[in-house]
Parts: sequence; structure tokens; C-alpha cells
Amino acid sequence: MSASILIVDDEEPILTSLSSILRDEGYEVAVAKDGVEALRVYTMDPPDLMLLDIWMPEMDGMETLRRVRELVPAAQVMMMSGHGSIETAVKAIKLGAYDYIEKPLSLENVTLRVKHALDQYRLEQENRTLRTTVQRKFELVGQSPVMQQLRQLIETAGPTNSRVLIGGENGTGKELVARAIHLQSTRAGRPFVAVNCAAIPETLIESELFGHEKGSFTGATSMKRGQFEQADGGTLFLDEIADMSLNTQAKVLRASLSESYDCVKSGLTTGVADWDAGPTGRVCNERPASAGSMTGPGTMIINRSIRFRNSRIFPGQSYC
Repeated sequence: MSASILIVDDEEPILTSLSSILRDEGYEVAVAKDGVEALRVYTMDPPDLMLLDIWMPEMDGMETLRRVRELVPAAQVMMMSGHGSIETAVKAIKLGAYDYIEKPLSLENVTLRVKHALDQYRLEQENRTLRTTVQRKFELVGQSPVMQQLRQLIETAGPTNSRVLIGGENGTGKELVARAIHLQSTRAGRPFVAVNCAAIPETLIESELFGHEKGSFTGATSMKRGQFEQADGGTLFLDEIADMSLNTQAKVLRASLSESYDCVKSGLTTGVADWDAGPTGRVCNERPASAGSMTGPGTMIINRSIRFRNSRIFPGQSYC
């Protein structure tokens, strides 16, 4: 299916020439002579791309752009003007325009930039589709009172900068809860890094979490970024922290509280930018003796015990 383009300009020759060229390129083209007509057409059948002139009667391009972006925040719009300036271009980009083209128009330049704009639009559409698919994969199911209470706790924890301690038996979906908290937070677009602490040898756990410099130990042939650094600005999920030594747990707690940590034998202290607005999840299993040592000020505790949710378990189905 060919992409659709709406051309908005009060000059008939430009409408005629542009629409002819773009139809020859295989696009479906509609035209409008002012902003009011453009909004009417856009509301009825939103195009994949809009070419919008700035200087028009009744409603200028800037106001049209603002209203279009209110209707469809992801709208792809390219501005055109023969009387523009750097200030005008910057204002258009700030309002959400994808690109800005000066008149007189070079048809070769227009077709190339139209192609780039549509490629970007398709990539953004695919990205949104993939994000929706991933979110559904990690969706919590069930409508029992306990599950509804759990969702409320997730909605409360998500927007905050608190550390979160999640308890529950193996297989009860602690990582699902951590991912749900991440998706509810302002960091949803940043990394979610999951670390199974039980699967990492004790001799390597600090290197895995905090990173190391080249030559720090036998086999360290290059510098390695730790999981704390990789999760900077996002969420760090530490599973099975009770299997770490008390010494390592203390270092993890210090890193989460002080927003800094030491790489293995680097001699340098690394600060994690935006840590308060960064990793939210410090997630472990249900072992209270070790888990208690990992809590600190501002820690939220969520229990995922399956004993309280047996009404939502059905044969042949997997519910968390």
C-alpha cells in the first residue's frame, strides 16, 4: 500500500507541481488551500505525511501544525516557506515539525526528503507496534482482589524514585512486577536491566555489577561496563539477592543510597547520572534475613506470595 501525503499551500502552481511529482513517485496525494481545509481533511483521513506551508490566509501553518499535533501527537509534518528564517525553522521544529524546506522548492530535494520522512514515520510506527507487543507479553493477568491491589501498588511505585523490594516464591512473577513498575515510570523508554545474582559466581559478582578495568584480574583483557552503569537512567532488577554474600549486599545497598560505586580495582568512583530518576527496582526473593539488609530509606515492599492468589490458578493456563 502506497503512502499518503497531504499538501497544504495557498499557491495553486505549487499544489499542482508538487502533487504531480509525488503522484509520479507512487504516493497517494491530497491537497488543501489553507489550514482550515487541511484540518478538515486531516480529521477525516489522516495522511502519513503532511507538507505544510507557513504563510497562508485564515490559519497560518504554525497554528495548523499546533492543532494537528494536538489531534495526532505522532503526526509527521514537513514545513515549507519562502519567507522563513532560522527563528521560524527552530519554532516549527519545537512545535513538532519533522523538517523544514525553503522555497523555491527543488523537486529532487523534496522527493528525497519526503522519502526520508516516510521512512522515519514507518520506523516509528514499527517501534510503537513492537513496544505494544512487548508490553502485552509482560502483562499481569487476573482480576482477583489481590491482583487489583497489586496493580494499585505498581501504579503507586512506578512514578516514584523509591527503591522497591519484591518478595515471593520462585515462579510467582517477581520480574513481571518489576517490568510493570518500569513501564509505569517516567523511565519506561530507558533500559530495563535484569540480573540473576544466583547465576553469577561469587568471585565475579562485583565485576558484573560494577564493572572492571583492563587488567584488574586474570582474564580481564578489556574494560567492562557494569550492570549499574548499563541501567543508568532506567531500572535495575536484581533477582535472588539473598544468594549474594553480605559483603556484596552491603556494597549494592551503598551504591543505591549514595548514587555512586567503585569499579573493580580502578581506583575511581563512578557517579551514576540521574540515579534518583534512574534505577527504581532493587528486587529480590522472599528470604527476610538477607532481604532485610538490602532495604533503606524510601524502600517500598511488595509481596508476591502465590498463597494469596490461588483463586486465579486454572489448569493448563499460566497466571502470575
